[in-house]
Parts: sequence; structure tokens; C-alpha cells
Amino acid sequence: MATSTRTILITGSNGFTGKHLTALLAKDGATELYFADKKEPETSDSRFRLCDFSDSGAVQRLIAGVRPDKVYHLVGTFTNVYETDYTANVLSTKYLLDAILSVSLPCRVLLIGSSAEYGVPQNADTPVSETHPLVPVSIYGLTKVFQHTLMETYVAMYHMDIVMARTFNLLGKGISPVLLTGNIASQVEEYTRGERRKIETADLAGARDYIAVERAVEYYRAIMEKGKTGEVYNVGSGTSTPLRAVVSEVLAEKGLSMDIVTETASPVPGKIVVQRIVADIKKTDALIG
Repeated sequence: MATSTRTILITGSNGFTGKHLTALLAKDGATELYFADKKEPETSDSRFRLCDFSDSGAVQRLIAGVRPDKVYHLVGTFTNVYETDYTANVLSTKYLLDAILSVSLPCRVLLIGSSAEYGVPQNADTPVSETHPLVPVSIYGLTKVFQHTLMETYVAMYHMDIVMARTFNLLGKGISPVLLTGNIASQVEEYTRGERRKIETADLAGARDYIAVERAVEYYRAIMEKGKTGEVYNVGSGTSTPLRAVVSEVLAEKGLSMDIVTETASPVPGKIVVQRIVADIKKTDALIG
């Protein structure tokens, strides 16, 4: 799928997903492609714009300068610290949308939601569709619900052109160590250097919907190009993978086995663990078809 040659802005471009999306759109031949993040990228690029998305004035200046036709808003955090996640997931979105309104841009915005918005599925054996009630069981999920509500409000009040990709669990090299696979990969590196004797994880009894980041950004592009204004589209694989199988695969890449893994059932305060969830992706797949 080729992208148009209109001006595209990727926020949070230095992050794991941002790098993959940038590579995809560049491969498509998107010549008017700009990037923005709070820190300079590893490689200098004249199209990069430094921007603190917790500063409304900085966001205003960014949008006024670039004047994008499309924005992939990838800025966000998943710390489960309310102030941190609210600032990155909600305020950054509000500042972006306000900036677009202030310069009267006919701009389409893609927001990135999360399966954490759904909370515990009503039926763990049934794929979760976009109409499932939003009952988050984490602070991160709560802030993503706020972001979704913000989208609905700005579409209704200001007729803004906004769509949302509600992403399940990503897989790929370089993913954040805050997430399961990134944490395991980081521990494996320490193990192979002789710096630890065991790989430690939380309870791996559950199962999740995992999708390769390369496939996820293809879905993002399709949602941006074909999604209906104000709609949410699940981004996942449509299959459920046991967490032990996910960890086993990360270990196998280094020739290691589950014998070196120690699981703990220690609960995280303020967070309810979702044992099993899988995405219903029929609505999103229809955009690709």
C-alpha cells in the first residue's frame, strides 16, 4: 500500500514503534515525512523536530511549523504511574489536537490505544471486539480510556478527523524492557555475560494476543489511510499465545531453555492481571482486504 505524498508527521519517532513506522513509510516513498520527539535521534536528520509534548506551547510551534496533513501520534508511556501516564497519553494528545485546531489544519490524526482499555474480558474464550466495554484494571489502561474519550469528544465537538488503533501486545527486537519480552531479552543478555544465574519473571500462566511490530505498523498505515473518522480498530494477531511459549521463544534465540526461569506470583499493587485476552481483528482486516 503506497502512502500519499502529503506531509506526514510521526510523533514519538525515537521509540520502538516509531522507528518501525518510519522505516515502513520511507519505504513507501513518503517524501514529506517529518519526525518529532523529546530527544534528538541517534542519527541526525534534517526532518526531525525536537518537541516536549508535555509543553503545549512547544506542540503549537511544532504543528505551526510542519503543518502536517497526517499525524501518527505515537507519544505515550505505560509506567502505571498516574501523573506520568496521564501527561504522556492524555495531555500530549490534547495539546496536539488543540494545536491542529488553532491553525485550522485539515489534518487526519491516528491515535494509539491499548488492549488494556478492555480490562478483563467478559468471556476469555471469545475474541474481544471494539464494542467490548472499557473497564481497565490498570492506571495505564485508565489513561488510554481517557485518550479514547478525548478522541470522541473532539470528533463530536470540532468535527476533527481522528481514528484510533487499539493495539494488543507487540513483539520485536528492541522493545522496551518494561514489557515482558523486552525484560526477558535484557535478562538473557545479563545471563549470557554471567551477571545472573536465573531469569526471573512474574507468573506465566496466562496467554495474550501478540503481534509482530512490523505487522502492527502496516495496520496503522491501513487505519490511517482507510479508517472511518471516530472509529477504533483492534491491532493484534487474532490468536492467543501462552506466555510461557512467548518467553521460551525469546530464550531459544540464544540457545537457552525454560529450565533457567523462575516464576513468582507476587502481585503488583494496584494492578489486576488479565489472564487471557485475544483480539477480534475482523474490522481491521477489512481495511487490508
